[in-house]
Amino acid sequence: MILSTHAIVGGAVASLFPSHPILLALAGFASHYAIDAIPHWDYPLRSIAVGRHANNRRLKIDGPLVRDLSLIGADACFGMALSLLIFATAGTVWIITLGAVAGMVPDFLQFAYSIYPREPLKSLQRFHGWMHAKRKLGWRIGVASQAAFAIIVSGIAFAILR
Repeated sequence: MILSTHAIVGGAVASLFPSHPILLALAGFASHYAIDAIPHWDYPLRSIAVGRHANNRRLKIDGPLVRDLSLIGADACFGMALSLLIFATAGTVWIITLGAVAGMVPDFLQFAYSIYPREPLKSLQRFHGWMHAKRKLGWRIGVASQAAFAIIVSGIAFAILR
């Protein structure tokens, strides 16, 4: 899944446990792995690798790296903004932010693993790979399915809260 989807699901989870920040952070973190098990599309990265054999220890600052970092940053910011827009109230901004960040953290830990392939990142990476869907969707159906999934999860969260 893309970071925006993870952020929205993390925000939805957070909205269900607003008075339990540790529980919501753990649930948001776990939601990442659960939804990565669903076949989906991921945008291609040109200079940054993730996965079992990734090695980013010698990244070169060039056009592809700037493009990848911009894409990742925009995706994370867009997801965070949507999560806050959909779920946050004046009193829950930090709670929704925590849930959204927790939902995205496993992908950042994949990058950290590619730079520092040792424990506990090694075990987390192995688990991430094991949970991740082996079937990939094309970008058209992948984008549409992730948008639909985020809408459905948001609707379920609102239905539970009402």
